[in-house]
Amino acid sequence: MTIEELEDFKGLSTEVQAIQDEIDSLYNPVCCPNGKTGGGHSSTPSAPTERAVGRILDLKEKLEATQDELAREMETIEQWLEDVSDAEIRSIIRWHYLLGLDWRRTNMKVYGYPSYYACRKRIMRYFGKEE
Repeated sequence: MTIEELEDFKGLSTEVQAIQDEIDSLYNPVCCPNGKTGGGHSSTPSAPTERAVGRILDLKEKLEATQDELAREMETIEQWLEDVSDAEIRSIIRWHYLLGLDWRRTNMKVYGYPSYYACRKRIMRYFGKEE
């Protein structure tokens, strides 16, 4: 496992949340009742509900595929964590990468005080990215 793979997992996790938020926002489409956009006149009615439903269905398919990929990646990380002997490193990885806490909140959970640098530096040293 590399730090890049952990960062990719974190990005995938936030993508799942973003897709879900986009789906939620599409349940309330906003449009003029007569289909006019701006100052022009329109003779055809607008169909925001139909467009929203189509978009929701597409996004739900994408969400399911992304969630499947996320589950596979999480399983890989969990298996790798079993081989990590340092409990502090395991804890930091769980809080920051798997649960998505920022570095300050991760540090608060692990060490009991807020700091951007302590946990981050510990992980960077573990992966050999910082001296």
